Amino acid sequence: MKAVAVIPSYNEAATVGSVAQEVQKYVDMVIVVDDGSKDNTHSTLQQLAKANGKIIALHHEINLGKGAALKTGCDAALALGADYIVCLDADHQHTPHSIPQFIEALQKQNDVVFGIRQLNNRMPLVLLLGNKFLSIVINALFHVLVHDTQSGFRAFTSRAYDKLRWKSTGYEVETEMIVRMSQHELRYGEVDIDTIYHDGYKGTTALDGIKIFGQILKWKLL
Repeated sequence: MKAVAVIPSYNEAATVGSVAQEVQKYVDMVIVVDDGSKDNTHSTLQQLAKANGKIIALHHEINLGKGAALKTGCDAALALGADYIVCLDADHQHTPHSIPQFIEALQKQNDVVFGIRQLNNRMPLVLLLGNKFLSIVINALFHVLVHDTQSGFRAFTSRAYDKLRWKSTGYEVETEMIVRMSQHELRYGEVDIDTIYHDGYKGTTALDGIKIFGQILKWKLL
């Protein structure tokens, strides 16, 4: 069974190379999508792809958003014949050594597997409260309980991806995947992951959380 990792990247020249090289130890191929970065991410990835046959560098000319970058990478993974697709971030927040746990969980008849961060005082307060709130809302409206709805570390089978296909281009992509999963009654599991929070955190903000909540209501009502 072929496992392909997809890593969206925006202005991560300092970390994306080492992340991709670490990830390639655990999968058959790594696809990194530079989402219109303003730094040296694109050139860094080009050099890395030339030196390592397991790493593929894709590029958006302009910044389209995380959801768009993930879609580009996942479509490419499907074209490569991936059976399993593993998604994770490019900033060293996620630990690649957890990837075998995701693959093992998919092999146990799960369609989708979510990485669950420890919800403790090391997580920024806005993320902790927002995560709990969105989990409650999604469970109430779509009857699936995912304990970390905003974790970008997740995996799914290629067949599940056909049903998960999202329209979101931004950070709401993580939530839309859960909604699609519920609508198609896909089987899901969770694995505990280690997560490092950086001072320069660039993920989901409080404003993003408000937008996601509004989008959840639209998905339910429309």
